[in-house]
Amino acid sequence: MHTLYTLGYLDWTPSAFLARVEVLGAVVVDIRFSPSSYHPTWRQVALKRVLEAWYHHVPALGNRNYKGGPIEIVDLAAGVAVVHQLLATSPVMLLCACRELLRCHRHVVAAACTAQYGVSVTHLEPPAVAETLPLFPEDVWHGEAHHQ
Repeated sequence: MHTLYTLGYLDWTPSAFLARVEVLGAVVVDIRFSPSSYHPTWRQVALKRVLEAWYHHVPALGNRNYKGGPIEIVDLAAGVAVVHQLLATSPVMLLCACRELLRCHRHVVAAACTAQYGVSVTHLEPPAVAETLPLFPEDVWHGEAHHQ
């Protein structure tokens, strides 16, 4: 079984994010309840365009209370089963916006994957600031997909 990664994109630039996805060869599993963002590059449509078949939105792993309140996963068992299927063929990266892992529902999802399937989890930290500038280079999200 492959490694499970988690990533909160708020402190990541698109170019640093894409580079990490490519290095890891990971399928990106978007676990946001509502896969949208104030910044267009993190919206579902942009991620699908860039990552193509390497992007999956799994609504079952969304947090119903993403706007505040206790974490409430839509259907943890069903969502974890999807992640398990994907892990059989490649590493998986759970994607959410949150900076702080322990305040984000992705730690609940990752813990459930470990408990259910014994999968190894690595929580990814953003690269150093010097590695992430410029913030949103135009070439990252336009043109050809970058993930192989």
